Amino acid sequence: MNADPLEIIGMLAACGGAAAALVVRDDRLRLVAMAIALVAAPALVAGDVWNQPRVADLRSDPATLTAAVVVVLAVVGIGAALFRRVPATFPVGVFAVLALRLPVQIGGETSNLLLPLYAVIAAAFVAAAFGQLRRGETTSHRREPPLALWLRRLLAATLVLYALQSIYSDDFSNAIENAGFFLVPFAVLFVLLVDVKWNRELLGWVLGVVVAIGLGFAAVGFAEYATRDLILNDQLQEANEIHLYFRVNSLFHDPNVLGRYLALTIVALGGYIAWARSVTWAWIAAGAAVILIAALALSFSLTGFVALIAGLLVIALLRFGWRWAAVAAAAMLVVAALFVTVGGLDRSDIGPERGLRAETSGRTSLVSGGIDLVRDRPIQGWGSGAFGRAYVDQIEVAKTTTSHAEPITVAAEQGVIGFALYGALLVVSLLLLFSGRPGASAARATVAACYVAMIVHSLGYAGFDIDPATWALLALGVALASADATREPA
Repeated sequence: MNADPLEIIGMLAACGGAAAALVVRDDRLRLVAMAIALVAAPALVAGDVWNQPRVADLRSDPATLTAAVVVVLAVVGIGAALFRRVPATFPVGVFAVLALRLPVQIGGETSNLLLPLYAVIAAAFVAAAFGQLRRGETTSHRREPPLALWLRRLLAATLVLYALQSIYSDDFSNAIENAGFFLVPFAVLFVLLVDVKWNRELLGWVLGVVVAIGLGFAAVGFAEYATRDLILNDQLQEANEIHLYFRVNSLFHDPNVLGRYLALTIVALGGYIAWARSVTWAWIAAGAAVILIAALALSFSLTGFVALIAGLLVIALLRFGWRWAAVAAAAMLVVAALFVTVGGLDRSDIGPERGLRAETSGRTSLVSGGIDLVRDRPIQGWGSGAFGRAYVDQIEVAKTTTSHAEPITVAAEQGVIGFALYGALLVVSLLLLFSGRPGASAARATVAACYVAMIVHSLGYAGFDIDPATWALLALGVALASADATREPA
């Protein structure tokens, strides 16, 4: 056991509360579960870094701490009032800030946190709690398909298992970070988004704001490329200075994360174009997609391009059938080959010793090392969040200790138990998103395509269940499938 009893209780409370919120159908009990999760998660994180120098300095400055608390409460209160008055602003706000990360000093290190998203989640919870407790409002639950119910159970089981396997983790602090910053708040986000009354107009607003934000990221990337100066990530800046190409990362620390969100936005535009009723708007959407593709190219994110191809193939398949999907696949493979040949790979240090490891930035070593970790502890794994620590302790010291492959990360940390749950989650979620007639609905087809792109990207970069896009797409997919099941327009 690598954590004290109080930390274990906090982890179980945070993940257990979020898990209960996913499966409980009674409105009041669900609110209680969400409240427990949203209180326990930040308390758990605060306890973990309580004695760190940065936090100690903040605690010794009560004026600054009080001002920060007041600002947070004010933002949450204003947001809750807005969501109560104009409910559509909640889902639009979620997708507007889904990828926005702000650099914050925590525990002596700079962490890029999703602070705007956390504020939206907290405000939405307060709005829901106010409506239910003060006015007796109840959520109008749609009849969810059986697969949606199983998806909820699997997501809940994922949270509970993560908490339990953190008990013997070699890096309990990282498990706390993953649970407190990602898994718990995103589970609450899932619950809140599923209850939104989705319609064509709201989906249009969400697409519009996602594209606008994506174009903003692209504009920052173009500016970085023109000035040859990055806003974030000094290490990437130094690497760019010795390479023949210049990778942009916009407002993200990692260009591959920029590539992920640009690819998802382009796939969403692809879905809109495939089912567009207006030729004019289709051309406008195509123009926006071209701009985003150019920004994606400047990120030199191979995983981003592969995810984009996968997502667009799903769009082609659902809209036009297998024949056109095959044609599209051939065309995309040709474009990808040209990208790799012309400049997609690092050519700055080509020499007789250059091989696959150099071409893939050492990822093959991380993958092979991860496989070795799986062999050492195949049943229970090394514990939640422990891949990096186990890799350094058991394999070698490396600058990067992320496997860049979600299946290997899961298998190494959580063993065959966690891997089986991860596989079941993928199967059930895909069956749900592709159930019924997703090709008859632009919204459902687009969500399915984006989700496939997300899975494919995680195979080369990891970060599947700790990315809010995964939870948001699943929530939207459940809501749309449930709307179809009850024959409500969506």
